[in-house]
Amino acid sequence: MADRRERRALKERFEPRLKTRLFAGLAAGAVVGGVLGFVVGLLAFDGRFGATIATTIAGAVAGLVYGAIVGSFAGLESPDPGAEPSETPHPLGEPAVEEEDEDPLHPSDGP
Repeated sequence: MADRRERRALKERFEPRLKTRLFAGLAAGAVVGGVLGFVVGLLAFDGRFGATIATTIAGAVAGLVYGAIVGSFAGLESPDPGAEPSETPHPLGEPAVEEEDEDPLHPSDGP
């Protein structure tokens, strides 16, 4: 039961981040690819309408693919600072290792 809740909590944190970054990658890739395709079409085909439209569409499709790849990989990166998953409610509230007051190699009591 607890494992199911943990998976649901992980899914609730991961899915929104992946969706937003994937959508942003798709949108940015399509726009940038379309603009680059348009510019290449104008320069390479001397402004012929059909060829310019074809390179614009090809650039937009290539930008969509590239944007999807980059956006999905960006969704896999570490969460924002302070939003990391943890097994304890306050991981920095207690020290990880208890420190000893006295060094066993150099006792404070003199010889």
